[in-house]
Amino acid sequence: MNPFFFGTSERRLFGIHAPAASDAGGPRGAVLCQPWGSEYIYAHRSMRQLALRLSLSGFHTLRFDYFGSGDSAGEECDTDARGLQADVVTAIETLKDLAATERVTLIGLRAGANIAASTAAGSPEAIEALALWDPILPEEAGLESAPQELQPLDVDALPSRSLLLVTQRPHAPERSSPAAADAGAQPRIEFLPAPCPWTESASTSAVIPVRVIERIERWLR
Repeated sequence: MNPFFFGTSERRLFGIHAPAASDAGGPRGAVLCQPWGSEYIYAHRSMRQLALRLSLSGFHTLRFDYFGSGDSAGEECDTDARGLQADVVTAIETLKDLAATERVTLIGLRAGANIAASTAAGSPEAIEALALWDPILPEEAGLESAPQELQPLDVDALPSRSLLLVTQRPHAPERSSPAAADAGAQPRIEFLPAPCPWTESASTSAVIPVRVIERIERWLR
């Protein structure tokens, strides 16, 4: 894994690039969009394992800290929804250069899933696929785990090449049009019971949601 800084002098971001173990079939990339706040800290180990797993599967992966968080420049008060999406776009372009590929997938956990979805809606041509892992739902808006101005997830606005994984919710989001979903025009929504790596209890017990990581890997093959 290669830690480095990227972006501009005004918006300096910290990232970790894990090169693909093999480029058989052509280079592919995956940008991992982290959770927010304490959830980012608790989920660190699981996101690292996801990056390693994808690297072994032939993906160049890039994990990074948003501006105003982690080891990136800026303060949390400097963060807004538009800036977060801009950070993701910068990460996509950086990974394209590093991996020499135009095939980049976005994978987001919790708030990172909402940020990834908003970025994909604004720049659909920039990504190959979108994987969302337990995004922040509208009823959770305003929590510490969600940045200010975070947009609620709009399932109907997701690209067709999308996977939405729900692990600890009693009901997965419903599609507005089952017929469209059967025709492949809607994202794939799956309920997959698994531990929540963004919680303190999972962090202290070193629990890794292996089933979710394996499911994302299989879906991207």
